[in-house]
Amino acid sequence: MKTSIQYACGLALLLFLGWGCQHDTDTFDGPFLVDRFGEFAVVTNLEVSQPTVDFTAGETVFFTAAFNKNVDWIVEITGTESGAVRRIEGFDREVAAGNATWTGGTTDLPFFSAENCSVKLLVPEEPDFVDSVMVEVLTPKVYEGSLFTNFEEDLGVNAEIGNFEFEFTNNTTRSNTAVPPAEGEFVFYLEGTDDVVPNFFVGLVAIESDVAGATYAPLPTKVPEELYFNCFIHGDGGPHTIAIVEFVVDSNDSGNYEDGPDALFRVPDDLRVTWEGWNHINYPMSETGITEEDLEKLVAIRLVLISDRNAQPDPPLTVDFGIDFITFTQGAPLQL
Repeated sequence: MKTSIQYACGLALLLFLGWGCQHDTDTFDGPFLVDRFGEFAVVTNLEVSQPTVDFTAGETVFFTAAFNKNVDWIVEITGTESGAVRRIEGFDREVAAGNATWTGGTTDLPFFSAENCSVKLLVPEEPDFVDSVMVEVLTPKVYEGSLFTNFEEDLGVNAEIGNFEFEFTNNTTRSNTAVPPAEGEFVFYLEGTDDVVPNFFVGLVAIESDVAGATYAPLPTKVPEELYFNCFIHGDGGPHTIAIVEFVVDSNDSGNYEDGPDALFRVPDDLRVTWEGWNHINYPMSETGITEEDLEKLVAIRLVLISDRNAQPDPPLTVDFGIDFITFTQGAPLQL
């Protein structure tokens, strides 16, 4: 009798321990072997939540797909007309609204326009895999901030070109052909050579605040620490272009831009435009030294083109840059 009881107790103990081990295995929190060594497979193909999207109306669009294991993935959206690119990246076994929603923004300039967009799903560790869908943007995203100018309207009398040594070329103008626009259809393009008087300075363009519909620039805030200047600058990859951005304050309350009497505040860095394509330039206005009182009378923005003469060959090469979408934002730079 005693032996039977001992046998039953031992069997129960073995069953208990076996159940406990199985339970521990079921709740193992580490990576599954299939995530490390399993063959990749698609469970659900790439789909889009809706075939069209109106970002101006506040709509968004999301993408879905599923894999048999956790992987790094990229959803890459490309405008078929603009060439704009938005990339959404994640690490998961599912692409879903929670990790792959598009609100209309861009990763690589230019901005998206009203256009068809191709959407590709990529898995970097699986270079042979690609899945794709299409989505149509009915109206593009409207960006927050106070627009100074995007050059879509002719500047007319609101622009003054200071070509003092006649070193600007005739290409220095509002243009829709010099470089592809970052937004809309037009940019302002500055081009010239410092080859008449070797003083580095090629020329400047002053854009008066009247272009924004007011004597003084409409701003989202007058607090310099909270106010951010934004623009997009296009470079051709050359090593000799320097751009300067200056803010003009109406010091004598004339209500007009006047070179001389008006005070100038400069973006602290001379921008060496050595990159190729569009670049988002942004600075808090506090870095210029401008005050809240000054911001009440911001009457113009000046753009200066300079040649890095010391590094130029002889004769010097052409220098140039394009600028687009000058805007002011509050609290942070423009969110692309």
